[in-house]
Amino acid sequence: MTSTTNRQFSFQASSSIKLVGLILILSALVDYLVLLFPPNLTDRGWLIQTASSLVDRGVVPLVGMALVLMGYWMDSVLGNAPKSRNNIADLRLWVGILASLFGLLYLLIFPMHLNNTRLARRDALSEISQQAAQAETQLESQLGSQQFQQEIEQRKVQLRAQLTGLIQDEEQLNQVIAEGNLPPQILQVLEEARTNPAVLDEFLEQQADSLPVQLLTQIRQRQQELEDEAKTRSLKSSLQTGMSSLLLAIGYIALGWTGLKGLGLLNKGRRKPSSNPG
Repeated sequence: MTSTTNRQFSFQASSSIKLVGLILILSALVDYLVLLFPPNLTDRGWLIQTASSLVDRGVVPLVGMALVLMGYWMDSVLGNAPKSRNNIADLRLWVGILASLFGLLYLLIFPMHLNNTRLARRDALSEISQQAAQAETQLESQLGSQQFQQEIEQRKVQLRAQLTGLIQDEEQLNQVIAEGNLPPQILQVLEEARTNPAVLDEFLEQQADSLPVQLLTQIRQRQQELEDEAKTRSLKSSLQTGMSSLLLAIGYIALGWTGLKGLGLLNKGRRKPSSNPG
């Protein structure tokens, strides 16, 4: 009585495990179909994003297939394995085939994703370089315009008025110095301008003359920042998605081999050694 009850319980447990695994597989397949539709194989961004999404979802069907095979393994250990010899009706056959196909899919994703991220990084760096070149060209045209020169003169007048006001107001100047919000160079100019007002004019002329170099430096610094971001983003995507895809491929291939081996399909090609008496 106890033995029969245990076998019934183990059969229910294995059936539940196989059912959960099958649900995980089917839900993942539906998710994959939605993800891949509509396909846009000419868009590199779509290919990179789709590959990353497939890898992110790759564990779910892997777990589902493992649960299905675990359920059959429990049946085999506990003596509840089906006696049917029809492999077509055996779920392990389809799980093994599907796992092998998934292994091939993720094995192909690995080099394809690396190549797509490499090409995307090349395009991004080229676009950043073109934008920086356009910005430098616009800057050169602006530097030679009369409007730009007028803006510089207006800034010089405003800055001279602000600094002169600080120099003339001893209390406010001491307060600004105490707060420490001004750069050391401007503080030095303010100190020297107290006794030599010409220092202030020299400082403003130097700032106006160095403005084009400062603007050009900002453009090139921004270009370098964007290039570093593009390289880092490409490297992270290559490592994360590429290596994960390779690991998933190994897992699926091993699972497919286990499922097909459990049916004896991988051993049919082997012949047992014949023993000839005498």
